[in-house]
Amino acid sequence: MRLIRESREKSEQIVQKSDELAQFGQYMTDLANASEKAIRCVIPSGIDLEPKIDAWSYANQQQDAILAGMMPISIPTATTFGITVAYSMSDLARPSNIIRFVPPDRQDQARIAADQLSHVIDRLAEKNKVLSLLCQYGLTGATPGGKSPAELFEMAYAAFEKPVTQTSPATTSLIPMRECINGTIVALLRHRPKQEIAKSQRAKVLSICAQLAGHGVSQREIESLAQRWESLLNELSSSKQRDYLREDWGDCLRRASLFLLEFLQTLDRSRMKD
Repeated sequence: MRLIRESREKSEQIVQKSDELAQFGQYMTDLANASEKAIRCVIPSGIDLEPKIDAWSYANQQQDAILAGMMPISIPTATTFGITVAYSMSDLARPSNIIRFVPPDRQDQARIAADQLSHVIDRLAEKNKVLSLLCQYGLTGATPGGKSPAELFEMAYAAFEKPVTQTSPATTSLIPMRECINGTIVALLRHRPKQEIAKSQRAKVLSICAQLAGHGVSQREIESLAQRWESLLNELSSSKQRDYLREDWGDCLRRASLFLLEFLQTLDRSRMKD
């Protein structure tokens, strides 16, 4: 709670400091407010708070750097820590996930808090933002016998928003999303200035970021991205073996979108090899 409140105060200062970051500063203020309400509802032993503490600690460090003038504020990478926080808070944005940890007399309050947090996170994970980035990176051209990352991304959301039948499985959406991210990583590997062996999924993300990350991207953020992709890949792949509630399905799509958004925003296209 202390970290969230400190982040909110710094976000309000960022709004006043720079017109360029005013919109993002306001978003972080809204995210802090919604997160505080959700955290307030949770019994501490019911939710793993460590990833959230790590994310909010990182956000505070980055905000301190911005306010101190040490971090350039004209680049998108200055705002990616907000995506890290949104990703860490996503499990509290599912009403069914949060109310099972609170007493019956507080469940309505918890449900409202989860819904508010969900709306705030959705503003950042908006699919058109991801599609725009995929287009900027030229990830719109289909490969021989396959679809482009941008096409797979749209397919993933189309299957969720307009399922063919009421019983359409989540795999119709989550597997295309997995292949979208896989295809993005494969394409970016080819654009590294120096080709090097990267066998594991973690190693691939680390190699891409080591060579293509923009100025101001910390090693901590790169490591976090690599770790999250390993976890997210397992989750997307396992969708074949489990039945998803629609709420859980939507949350998985949202976290995949947040990952893509943060991953692509950390990179500097000018460093890419043609």
